[in-house]
Amino acid sequence: MKYFLLFLFIILVALPSSVKAQENDTSRYSPKIIGIPILFYGPETRLGFGAAGFFSFKTNPNDTILRPSQINLGAAYTLEKQVLTYASFDIWAMQNKIVFNGEVGYYRYFYNFYGLGNEPREVEQYSVNYPRVRFKGFYEVLPAFYAGIHYTFDDFDVVERAEGGQLIQNTITGSQGGIISGLGVGIKYDTRNHNFYPTKGYSIQASFERFGNWIGSDFTYNLTTIDAIRYFDLKKDKVIAANVYGRFIQGDAPFFHLSSMGGNKQMRGYYDGYWLAKQKIGWQAEYRMPVFWRFGMVAFAGNAIVGDQIDQLQWKNIRTTAGLGVRFKIDKERKVNARIDFGVSSDLTTGFYFTIGEAF
Repeated sequence: MKYFLLFLFIILVALPSSVKAQENDTSRYSPKIIGIPILFYGPETRLGFGAAGFFSFKTNPNDTILRPSQINLGAAYTLEKQVLTYASFDIWAMQNKIVFNGEVGYYRYFYNFYGLGNEPREVEQYSVNYPRVRFKGFYEVLPAFYAGIHYTFDDFDVVERAEGGQLIQNTITGSQGGIISGLGVGIKYDTRNHNFYPTKGYSIQASFERFGNWIGSDFTYNLTTIDAIRYFDLKKDKVIAANVYGRFIQGDAPFFHLSSMGGNKQMRGYYDGYWLAKQKIGWQAEYRMPVFWRFGMVAFAGNAIVGDQIDQLQWKNIRTTAGLGVRFKIDKERKVNARIDFGVSSDLTTGFYFTIGEAF
């Protein structure tokens, strides 16, 4: 119920809180800012409050070919003195020849740890402070095909662990915290017809990053990822989005950077990290449709597997999630949605998720 009330609260305040630059020339792409206040309550956080913002613009407002850029901002504070701040960005420039995206944030929060691999779950909590940096820079080398660099950084300071838990035994890599710092290369193929609500095209990305002392990391390992999405246009803003992904680690990565199952983008219905191991493969599909006025609905489902080794990605360890979601178009012109999703897993765990923008 608290998520439903939060969603109604956001609908009431989102429309008048948008700010659009006044332009006489209608051919120009005007920057727009949308602000959303956030209020939530939980037994671990007590009362929490903050704000989220969405800024869309073009680096050259007169360029009709250039894709729009976006910056998402968010900050929240709880009465338990927890802090969450982030700024994610997706910047397009020079007639789509150059793309930058990533995230900068600082978090002082607590998380659940459920153990590693496919063994039975036993949850414990830990508290952590950390700054985060994610950066990807691409250049278009062929039409719709990009190549570039990736950089990843977390300074994970574990400040509290559960008495009698697994982490406090110091037998799990990263249980006392540490720095991850990795540099690598990436490629992407992007033919989406819209950045915020694509109805056709492909978005395919792959990357390889090396973590080690040479770049300031306390841990040495390699990370390879692939993420492929196709959008099927069913007309009248109805669309099926299909996503296949994989994440593969070679070396001794800390538990907080292993391949996790769950969260608000993949395998919705699981807490992020409910299943945790070095290797992961999965798929998901989502049907999106408008309903009336600014409201829409979605239905989604997916499967994923984790394992420490590739040969441990076995059928018996496949997990399933499915769910429904509501969409509210906070920017009708640019098709930017606020979304609230409810997912359930084959382990009978559930999850509610609220954010701006589609899951994939």
